[in-house]
Amino acid sequence: MRYVGVGTGMNSLVRPALYGAYHEIVNLTRVDEAPSQTVTIVGPICETGDRLGTDRLLPPSREGDVILIANAGAYGYVMSSNYNRREVAREIVI
Repeated sequence: MRYVGVGTGMNSLVRPALYGAYHEIVNLTRVDEAPSQTVTIVGPICETGDRLGTDRLLPPSREGDVILIANAGAYGYVMSSNYNRREVAREIVI
C-alpha cells in the first residue's frame, strides 16, 4: 500500500475518521497527469484514524505538491480543533 502524507489531518477534517465521510481528493500540482497509483492520504497525527482518503487513484505525488480535499463544506472548518497541538488547516472558499 502506498501512502501520501499531507500537512493536515483529522484535526482539520474529522469527518472521514468520525463516520467515513468521502471527500474527493485531487493533486492540483499534477492535475494534467494521468492517475496511476492507488494511495491512502494520511495526516501527520500518528493515529490509525488519521486517514483523509483510502484507495484513491492519483498521479504519483511528490513533496511540495498541492493536494485538494474537496467538498469539506461548513463542517470542515467548524469541526476542526487543535487536537494533539496541531494547527488547523487554512480554509479557502472558492
